[in-house]
Amino acid sequence: MGIKYDVENNIMQIDGIDLYPENLDRNFIGVCNICNSDVSSISYHVYDNGMVVAGRCNRCDLLHAIFYDDEWNWQGEEPISQFFDIKISSNIKFLDSIDRKKLETVFTPAEATAMYAKARGEKYVRQYLYRARKKYNDFYELFGIWINI
Repeated sequence: MGIKYDVENNIMQIDGIDLYPENLDRNFIGVCNICNSDVSSISYHVYDNGMVVAGRCNRCDLLHAIFYDDEWNWQGEEPISQFFDIKISSNIKFLDSIDRKKLETVFTPAEATAMYAKARGEKYVRQYLYRARKKYNDFYELFGIWINI
């Protein structure tokens, strides 16, 4: 599993998919495997019917991706050692790989345009992207493709 993190924008990327933060609360979430110091959360992301929390060790600054199921049961963790800049993300490649007819089946043209604009880092209408995000689960149920833009 390839995990990257954009520290400036608190965006996690897992296997090339950008996960935007749902919450930026700072909480104690565990103990570092390396130096046994406290690990504090820096961002929370919805992932695979659960959550993944980005946490930073308060002593050695190691970043961790900590996975939970939908009931907040711990599922595992991995260190985050790769970083990226969201401005050069590959979300547009991901959207381009999806058949346009599939997108048009679930999303309105305005929602699809907002998704593409967001993926390119351009201005978009928040309302249309918000509406599209409500339909991500429907798109996943129909086509087995999870979109997170």
